[in-house]
This record gives sequence, structure tokens and C-alpha cells, in this order.
Amino acid sequence: MTNERVMQLIKEAYKRNLTELDLSWRKLTQLPQEIGTLRNLTKLNLSGNNLSQLPPEIGELKYLTELYLSVNQLTNFPLQITELKCLTTLDLSHNQLTQLPREIGKLKNLTKLSVINNQLIELPSEIIKLEKLITLNLLRNNLKRLPPEISELKKLKTINLSQNQMVQLPSEINKLENLIEFDLSYNQLTQLPFEITELKNLTLLDLSHNNLTELPPETWKLRYLTTLNLFDNPLTIPPPEIVSMGVEAIFTYLKQSKTTEHNEAKLILVGNGEVGKTCLANRLITDKFVEDKITEGIKRSKWSIPSPGSGSSSIKLNIWDFGGQEIYHATHQFFLTKRSVYLLVWNARKTKDYDNIYYWLHTIEAFGGDSPIILVMSKVNESDDDLDLKDLKSKFHIVDYLKIDSKDGRGISRLKESISEAAWNLPLMKVKWVDSWYQVRKRLEEVKENSITYNEFYEICKSEGLDDENINILDGYLNDLGVTLHFRDRIALRNIVILKPEWATGAFYKILSTKSVLQREGVLLRSELDEIWDKETYPPDIYPQLMELMNKFELSYELQDKNSYLIPELLPKSSPDFDWNDEENLYFYYSYDSFLPSGIITRFIVRMHQDIEKKENGMPLCWREGVVLKLRNSIALVEMKSDKRQIEIRIKGDNKRGALEVICYHLDHINASIKKINVSKQIPCNCSNNCPERYSYDKLLKAEKNNVEIIQCHESYESISISSLLDGYKRREERFRGLGKTDNLFEYDVFICHSSKDKPIIESLVKDLKMKNVTYWVDKEQINFGDPVTQKIEEGLKNSKYVVPCLSKNLTILGWTRAEYGSILNREFSGNSKRIVIPLKLDNCEDADIPDLLYDKKRVTYSNKTEFNEFIEFLKN
Repeated sequence: MTNERVMQLIKEAYKRNLTELDLSWRKLTQLPQEIGTLRNLTKLNLSGNNLSQLPPEIGELKYLTELYLSVNQLTNFPLQITELKCLTTLDLSHNQLTQLPREIGKLKNLTKLSVINNQLIELPSEIIKLEKLITLNLLRNNLKRLPPEISELKKLKTINLSQNQMVQLPSEINKLENLIEFDLSYNQLTQLPFEITELKNLTLLDLSHNNLTELPPETWKLRYLTTLNLFDNPLTIPPPEIVSMGVEAIFTYLKQSKTTEHNEAKLILVGNGEVGKTCLANRLITDKFVEDKITEGIKRSKWSIPSPGSGSSSIKLNIWDFGGQEIYHATHQFFLTKRSVYLLVWNARKTKDYDNIYYWLHTIEAFGGDSPIILVMSKVNESDDDLDLKDLKSKFHIVDYLKIDSKDGRGISRLKESISEAAWNLPLMKVKWVDSWYQVRKRLEEVKENSITYNEFYEICKSEGLDDENINILDGYLNDLGVTLHFRDRIALRNIVILKPEWATGAFYKILSTKSVLQREGVLLRSELDEIWDKETYPPDIYPQLMELMNKFELSYELQDKNSYLIPELLPKSSPDFDWNDEENLYFYYSYDSFLPSGIITRFIVRMHQDIEKKENGMPLCWREGVVLKLRNSIALVEMKSDKRQIEIRIKGDNKRGALEVICYHLDHINASIKKINVSKQIPCNCSNNCPERYSYDKLLKAEKNNVEIIQCHESYESISISSLLDGYKRREERFRGLGKTDNLFEYDVFICHSSKDKPIIESLVKDLKMKNVTYWVDKEQINFGDPVTQKIEEGLKNSKYVVPCLSKNLTILGWTRAEYGSILNREFSGNSKRIVIPLKLDNCEDADIPDLLYDKKRVTYSNKTEFNEFIEFLKN
């Protein structure tokens, strides 16, 4: 039965001679034939209905330029559409089309075609006739390849083929010379045609989630490419460490000559104390049994073995033997790396050790990713085997299980073979090094010192012919590989390049093993460093840098007296006595699925140390598994509940939401640094004071967005209002969403306009704004693939109270950034707007770089913390 309201709308449109008609989301099962009377229509929206066909009369709309048919029940392409010769935009997304007809070639004026989320398995060759097509969106179909004829669509600027089954691209792709954005993510590509490197105007190429092992060497010739997404590919050329540095590093790597194959990996031994890890390491290297004392911290050694089935190739293994004492576990996490081989050593004689196998397996998985694990039962002559290997293998990446005895050598030969096979199959094996980079690497290995200055490192690189760009990339590459430690982002660490990472880790573990620090409840006196560290190994002039390195790894921070440090890992495990009123608390939880890594709270304490509440003696109110914070006129208690695998947050005061945002920002950052972990945010039910039911915070937000109003409590079975559950939790931008905007109510505090070349410092700025609960608009987060860029920028400007041009030598005085702040500046000068332009001077900005229009404006210097903090307070007030 025809919807009466729709008939009324059609009649009104006819009487008023309308050119646009919106019939979307009307539950239509058929479109009235009277639609054909609207001869002057240029835009018709039929999205969100239940249409399975269109009436022939649709072909009468000869002037129609835009037709929207998304979210319907179309199984066949309505051929009537092909009579609409003026059509420029056609949206058929979210239907059930299996093919496009050859007749689609009649739509010669089409500029935008969207067939998202259908079931297309191929495109007709007649698509060649759509000569004016600019945008082609085929996201989420079943396409395996493109027809070569697509190369004739010379005006194409955007193609989205994400989430298809593409196995290859035609070589003719190079003829799409105007292509700007090309999304091939989530497909099954194993290689790219060389011809893709001829798409000279590409600015965005998304190849994430494919099966690519290498890029064509000439990819670096795509000189306008600013976004190259390669996430989740088994790449060896370029290696993942280079990929993570961005487009410029990738291009620099691809340009270089690469002939040297360097097969190197880490072999990491983990397990509880006294299970024989060190004896096993000695047996592997020397083929002899050597008794050794308990390992404190980490012991590092080198071992070379033949590659499997090859008499010529060899594998260089860096053995990291991790001490098993519990006090070291949280610190170990920083050195458990992915793309390594793990030996998990256990002894069946020790029930406790057997119980901890799952703990170590979860730890390896969390920090080592999908690295292969060889499970080794030591002292086999004295042990009984009672291990459910099938269950373990179903849950973890265990590649072998062996029984050995280091004393008599039983099983060692087979273990060596297993190690060789596991290492040889690591993604970083058989990767060719840039020749000049490899020469630098060899030179560094010959240096006897534990560390050198950055200037010395720079001169070694220069002597091997590296320019500044190559030096910067190699510096980051060696650091990512764990070959060196160099942190350019810290002023105190910029000038030291640590060549032997075990030298630095040894310093950390010596402090963790110091009883006086433990007895002093985690307080390390600066004066006792002379006693803890051997002066020959650790000269006193290097102390400040080593302590700064501990702070970088979130292992310590300097106390207010400037004469001591707090080492959170050595705090008491139980909480001190303090008063806490449970009334009117805001509760929030981080719930960990199967594993809560140790060290999360101690790292959090280092991050939040400036906001920790004080005890009566002036010392921070924290312990190894909890901390009390003073934030935003509120007090927060953050505590780890190991037995429940959760972190509980309780907040009281005037600004609970603001305090929670700061806490969540830091906990989210710590969780994100752990490679593989399942964690959810939860809020408690409010049906009664003591209801144990909890709800996923993210799912509640999603439910509310989809207009779901009620959820049922599974304890009391009462119906609970979702809005009441979220009251007090929702972010500021979520509260404003959907409200009308006035000059006094904006979605964002600041609009950030910047040069793309300043990306690293802008990322730092964004983190600072997040931490300070300042809402912001920045292109990277607010503009997605396929979005209309100009429209998104205009929306951002309209909805931001302050416009912040980031002044630098890279800021484009003419172009986007000038356009972004220019209009607001003009309105500000004329007094027609309360929005204000506030320039932010970055570190690489000289006075000569400041545009004339902004030179006399009150500005903020980012590196001046006093000025920047005043700026933040101004924004918040």
C-alpha cells in the first residue's frame, strides 16, 4: 500500500515545481508511478527504504542529476536509471547487487558512482564509457580484479576498493594519470604491478591489510604521496621498522642500494627463577654444562647457528636471558620484543612453576605479539610431564615442545634445530640491508665503549657517505631494532647513543636489586648511586642520563627535594592507611579479558607523579598497586585488583568527568603500548547501591547513538535508562553533539591549522591538549578517506571557538592554512565574531617566519611551559 504521506509530498513537489525531493527512510516498498510527473527534479533521495525495483516512470526525470538509492533491497540494477542521461551522481550503496549491467555505459555524464556494500564480483567492460567519472566507490564487495578497460577513465581522481577480494591489479592502471586517492585496504594482494609507480599525482595510497611482502623499488617516484598506509602486511622490503617512520623514510630506504643480507634475531629465555635458563644458554653456546649463579635482571650473549638446510647461510642470535624473580617482571616487559624467538623454560618438579606457565605465555603474547614460542621442560631426568599441550597450542603460538637436560646434553641437539627453524621463519630474516647502513652497523659493533656521543655517531655515518636524511632514518631504525638506544625526543638523552643496551638495563636492575631502596619504600637517594653502580662501568658523569633513561621507561621519577627518586616497583605492595569517603563516587573500570600485565599502575604513577596526593610526611600517597590523585578539583583513587584482572577508578569532587578523562588518557596510552591485550571500559549499574552488574562503556555509547533507550540489568532484571547510566561519563564533545551552535557554545575549543611537515610536533601538541581536557579539531582525526575536504574544514572552523595557526618555517603563508585562519581573522578585525585567532609559535619558528597579519597578535610559545599552561587555563575558563 502506497504511503499516503509520500503521495502528498509528490503532489506538493509537483505544485511547487520543486527541483529536489527527499523521500528517504519512508519504509517504501514501491515508488508511486506519479514520480514521473516531477519533470524538473534534479535531485531525488530514496535512501533507507525497502525498494526492490523502480517504476518505469522514473525514466521521465530527464533533468535528474543526483539519485540516491542506498540502503534498499535492490537485487538487480534498475535499467530505467540508464535513461537518465543528465545523471552525475548515483548512489547504490547497501543493496544486494551482484552485477552492474552493460547499459550503465549510457550514463555518460556520471561523475560519482557509489556501490558500497553490495555483492559485485566483476565490473562490466562498458564502464569505459563513463568518461567523466571522478569518484568510484566500490567498498565492501566481492571483486577479485579490475577490468583493464578501467584505464580509460582518465578523469578518475578517487577509487575505493577497500574490503574486496582483489588478488591483482591490471598493469594498465598507470593510465589513470589524474588519480589522487587509491584505497586498496583489506584485500588479498600479494604484489603490486610496477606500473602503479607511474601514478604521479597520487597523494593517498592505502595498502593496509593485504599480503604484500615488498613494494616496487620505484615507489619512491610518487613524489606527491603524503599518505602511504602499509599496516598489517608481511613486508620485508621495506622492513616494518622503516614503514613505521612514514613516507619519507620508506622512500629513502627504497632509493638505496641493497645487496647485504643480514640474518639476525633475538632469542629470549623466560620463565620463573631457578628453572635452568642460564645453564641452558651456556649449553647452547658452548655445548658444555656450566653452573651459574642466579641471573639478576638480564644477561645478554651472542650465538651464531647455521640456517636450516643451508651450509652457507647463518643466523646471528642475540640471547637475552631474563631473570625469573618477580621483582624484575614489570621491567622485563620493555625488552620483550616482537619478531623474536622465545624459549619458555619450566620445571615440572615445581608446582608453582607449572601454574605460572600461563602467566608467561600471556606475557609473551602481550609484549612479543605473534612471536614463535618453544616450550622447554628442563631437567627432564628429574621431572614428570603432565602438560596439556593441545590446550596450550590452541591458545598460544607454540611451535615446538621439547624436553632437555642441560647437564647431560639430552635434547639439546634437537632444540638447536628447532631454534634455527623458528628464527629462519621470522619476518625479518633474509631482509637486505642498505649497503651504507650495514657498514655503519659493523663500525658500531667494533666500538668497545658502551655508549658514544651523538656527534661521534653522526661522524661515523658521514664517513660512510650518509646524508642527514639517511642518518636520521638509520638512527631511528637501529633504535627500533634494539641495536642501539637513542631518544632524540628527550633533551637530556639527545647526545648519548647507547651501543650496548644490556649496559643500560644492567643499571636499571642493579637499582631494583638494592635492598636499601626497598626498605625505604621505593625511595632512591641520589647520594647512594655511587654505591649501587660500579664507577668504572658507570662513570658519575653519566648518572643524570641513566636516571633520565629510567624515567623514559617509566621506571622512576625525581622527587621534589631534587636529591632523591621514587622507584614505584619497589613501593610496598599493600596500601597505607588513608581516609576515603565512598559517598557520591564516580566509578569506572578497566577490565582485562584474560591477563592483567604487571607494571601498568607503576608506569601510571610515573606519568601522574605531579598530581599525586601527599601523605602527612610529604611523601606521595601511592603503593605498588594503587595511587591517590588530586585532579581538577577532584580526588581520584586508582587501584589495581589483580585477582579480578581489573583497574578500579573512584572519583569524588566537583569535576569528576575532567579527572576521569585525564586518567583514561594515560591508561589508554599505556594499554596501547602493549602489543596484544584485550581490555574493556566498564561502568556500574545504578539500579541499586550495591548492584554488581557492569556495562561496556563503548557499547552503551553505541546503543545511545542508535537511539536505544533502555537496557536490562541481569541482576535485578530491572529496565535501566541508558542516558541515566551515561550521565556524568560522556565526553564534552558528545554532550554538544546534535545541539544548535551559538557563538558561546562550540563543539571544539580550538581549530589547529598547521603544515603537514610539522606532523611530529603537532602530534605532541594534540597529546598535550588531550591530557588537559581541551577539545580540538585537527585534520588527521576529523577528515577521513573520501570526505569532502573543503566542507569538513568549513565545519571545523564553524564549530571551533579559537583558531590556532601553528607558526613554523613550514607554515604555508598562501594556500590552505592562510585560508583557514584568514576569514576568522577578518571577522575578528571587524568585530563581527567572538572567535579569536591565537597563533602558537613552534620550536622551528623564527620571527621572520611569522606572517605579517599575525605578527602583532598576542601569541603563545609552545616550548615555554609557563606560557603554554596559561594558554590552556585561558581555553578552559
